[in-house]
Amino acid sequence: MTTDVLGARGYERLRRAAETHREDLVVRLGGEVGLRPAEMAQLRVADVETVGNHHFLAVRDGETVTRETYLPSGVEHDVRKFASAAGRDDDEPLLSVSARRLQMLVGEVADRAAETEPRLADVSSRDLRWRFAADLLADGVPAHVVCALGGWERLDRLAPLLDEPDREAVVSAVDTAQTDTAPARLRRTIGVASEVGAALSEAATGQEIAETVCDRLAATEGFRFAWLAEHTGDGLTPRAIAGTGEQRVTEQRRAHGDVATDAIEGNEVRSVEGRDGPVVFVPLVREDAVSGALAVGTTAGIGDAEREALGALGAHVGAALSAVERKRLLLADTVTELTFKSTDADAVTVGLSATLDCRVELSGVVPVGGRSLLYYLVVDGASTDAVLDYVTDDPATVDARLIEDYRDGALLEVVVTAAPTLSLVENGGRIRDLTAESGEATITAELPTDTDLRGVVDTVVGAYPGTTLSAKHETERPVETDTGFRKHLSDHLSDRQATVLEAAYHSGYFEWPRGTTAEELADSLAVSAPTLHNHLRKAQQKVLTAFFAEASETPSREVKGEV
Repeated sequence: MTTDVLGARGYERLRRAAETHREDLVVRLGGEVGLRPAEMAQLRVADVETVGNHHFLAVRDGETVTRETYLPSGVEHDVRKFASAAGRDDDEPLLSVSARRLQMLVGEVADRAAETEPRLADVSSRDLRWRFAADLLADGVPAHVVCALGGWERLDRLAPLLDEPDREAVVSAVDTAQTDTAPARLRRTIGVASEVGAALSEAATGQEIAETVCDRLAATEGFRFAWLAEHTGDGLTPRAIAGTGEQRVTEQRRAHGDVATDAIEGNEVRSVEGRDGPVVFVPLVREDAVSGALAVGTTAGIGDAEREALGALGAHVGAALSAVERKRLLLADTVTELTFKSTDADAVTVGLSATLDCRVELSGVVPVGGRSLLYYLVVDGASTDAVLDYVTDDPATVDARLIEDYRDGALLEVVVTAAPTLSLVENGGRIRDLTAESGEATITAELPTDTDLRGVVDTVVGAYPGTTLSAKHETERPVETDTGFRKHLSDHLSDRQATVLEAAYHSGYFEWPRGTTAEELADSLAVSAPTLHNHLRKAQQKVLTAFFAEASETPSREVKGEV
């Protein structure tokens, strides 16, 4: 979803599709106040403060006020009108439903709006917040003020994580700067960002992406050189260089390593005056995590608009690197298998097995948005109530649902926002096995053979000191499974279709009787039920097409296998 879809016309159509006062208020809180669903769920009338003719809202996380944002008069009026009609006291939650239900509510409104405007079908609460930011920028509000009002660390975190980067998304991040009066180098920066964004969609490998970015930047007037480096346990490891030599890059890494680190840790474009001129460090954002930096030598200092353009470029380069690594892992015939042992109680599986003296096994894991994983856990040796109480209270989980209750155990779906497995997945890994018993977990993951394995291990161990690498070896993938059937599917299934299909499988949706309903599955994935059915039906069709097409091409081999 991009800002041109949910513009003024789309937003008005969305509001008209709201059938209740609550639905309209939720849409306005996202699109005009920039609230996340979790923040809407905690909204109280007591959080509103009026100063003269202006209204301000204290946004809370529990009892802590995280920021103050501006509340338009029309929204403030609707807040008080809803509170009066619903009989809410000033210190009571205004909407009185969960954050997940509010996400679904936006999806339901979008589905109704799509009946007359099909392009609005997949509008989400995130799209509403993006519209909020885009409108403020179009009104001339400085970027740092937009970040403060919306609760973002940086504006480029709003950039949609597209499967394939495109030039429109890059240009839209600095749309207001594309005028005839813009500085010449700013226009060239926007132009090269657009060209690179288009070229990335054609790149087949991470190395090709790195070289494309550096070559295009170094060849642009106003830039002297460019080099791209991954953030590893040894600091910055260069992946591509253009316009300068390796020795000079080594000198810059030594001289400006602290600035590069600040850019990575703060997810913010930073610049420093180098020996031969300014050097700009752009963080590479990969699925909400920063994995490295793009260093660019300029002929003069950069302004805020150019900084935003380079920041948006870094987000798209990171997204392209992530997409290529995911595809490479699916198609690789040889992978490196890493096995970790963990006694870190901050990992939910470790803490659960230790506290309840039970055995925990991961039957499936699905990456979802917002740096989180859907865990499907089989727990043996503990009561269902005790398990649910533990995972609900664990700070690393944001949601949990019982799928099936056994006599002495359960199958659960848990949304995990922090775990050693998350670090592995973010670095291109696939979780093959996870079991935990008596406070110790064993985690096995596969990664591409050319991955910076030391960097991955350092990342996992650094975040979870009770975790150690216990084994490492290369293994061959079965040829028929991965280079045949999986290759066919990876070429045709979209990321969203694959996510929905895998979640449905692990949650027991295809079993009889079903372990989960379509409504429950949609809730877990934060999509509306019609959207879920749409993705699931298309994914099933592609899986069956791939299966039967593959079977019809190689009948003799399959018959021989049976004999």
